[in-house]
Amino acid sequence: MSSTTDEPKQVHLVIAEVWKEKDGGPTLVHLLLMGDGGDDLVTTALNILAGQGYEEAELLEIGTLTEEPEEEPHLSAWKTALGGEAALIEFEE
Repeated sequence: MSSTTDEPKQVHLVIAEVWKEKDGGPTLVHLLLMGDGGDDLVTTALNILAGQGYEEAELLEIGTLTEEPEEEPHLSAWKTALGGEAALIEFEE
């Protein structure tokens, strides 16, 4: 019997600074997605950010959300991630 069905789904939070253009200023983003963690998570996050048109990304922090966020925009992003899609939050400076 597999124990993976008893484990709660993990939503990972990746905090990064990203650049649309190498000479431009950075934008802070939070990326929420499902995954097992490890190197695959880093590769997946970088691929998602590249797919959104970012030329460069610096991953600042990677963590796991252990409970449902209380406030937006993270609550909606968390629900999106639980549905199997990645959710990207951009913070305007």
